[in-house]
Amino acid sequence: MNALRTTALGLLLGTGIVGCGAIAGSPEPVRMPATFNPMVSLAPLVDAVEPAVVNVYTSQRMQVDPRAQWMYGLPSERTVQGQGSGFVISSDGYLLTNNHVVKGATEVKVKFSDGADYTAKVIGADADSDVALLKISGDKPFPFLRLATDDVETHVGDWVVAVGNPLGLGHTVTAGIVSGIGRDIPDLPLEEFLQTDASINPGNSGGPLIALDGSVVGMNTAIIAGANTVGFAIPAQHIGEVLPQLRENGKVARGYMGVEMASIPEVAAQALGKGVLIAGVLPDGPADKAGLQTGDVVVKIGEREILTQTDVLRAVAGSAPGKKVDVVVMRKGKEKKLTVELMEKPKRPEKPEAETEK
Repeated sequence: MNALRTTALGLLLGTGIVGCGAIAGSPEPVRMPATFNPMVSLAPLVDAVEPAVVNVYTSQRMQVDPRAQWMYGLPSERTVQGQGSGFVISSDGYLLTNNHVVKGATEVKVKFSDGADYTAKVIGADADSDVALLKISGDKPFPFLRLATDDVETHVGDWVVAVGNPLGLGHTVTAGIVSGIGRDIPDLPLEEFLQTDASINPGNSGGPLIALDGSVVGMNTAIIAGANTVGFAIPAQHIGEVLPQLRENGKVARGYMGVEMASIPEVAAQALGKGVLIAGVLPDGPADKAGLQTGDVVVKIGEREILTQTDVLRAVAGSAPGKKVDVVVMRKGKEKKLTVELMEKPKRPEKPEAETEK
């Protein structure tokens, strides 16, 4: 991730719902009592949430280079160990971590703070949002945390607590504030990350960022190398948007418009003040069928004002395939509105995504 790196930790630098909420009759998620005073101590919050946070351990079988096999007598495969963090979101054992924590893993195990461990199944994963949904089974309900998907608004300056497994140390708690919102990371352009100064390190990936009411406002995902108090978390609202598809389909289907984008010339930018230039239109694609043309300047998609190519990506990929979206463009100095019916985003676009809708 250039200067940014994800926070999974692996041996020898190896690999590191909303729809899944409480089942009927299950215990309630963690909530803090009215008498809780964070200015006195965070211990009551930590005691309440820590039982629902897990350490994640992965194993991945990797092929050994045939030349190394021949020269050093090595076996054809080796096992690489990785680790990260996660947290339970339903009493029947659904839990969340980062996609990069479990990507490529042949075995995933989770361990609770009381020492109990379980083998986990990967139900679904989405590389674009870096979210993975796991499932464990037990003979009694699991403690779980509530995602703050709609009723908690996060502000810069809010106190937060990070719980996870940094550097393989086991359950570790750090505290800080939300330092910024809407942050961008180049390798994960669909997300508008929360920034926090709660200290996180390699191994914290997938762990929860928790508000003072005990709800999860984000999932810790990345840090700036060498600056462990500049961390980034996926907002809970974004996680909630992909969870239903992960649970039902094991993947996330994203909208695709079929255009190549470019920044508008500086003179035009000064005149318009916003917009992204359509540099090419895929023949017979959604944009082509809707009447969009090379040279159009996109200024609005749905309710989102378009300022950058990333705005286009988020507006389109954040919508489901088959959805019709209104696209407002400037064409020959006049505003024009067209309706585009999105198709499913191709798995492997012919050109890198940065040259199309990023």
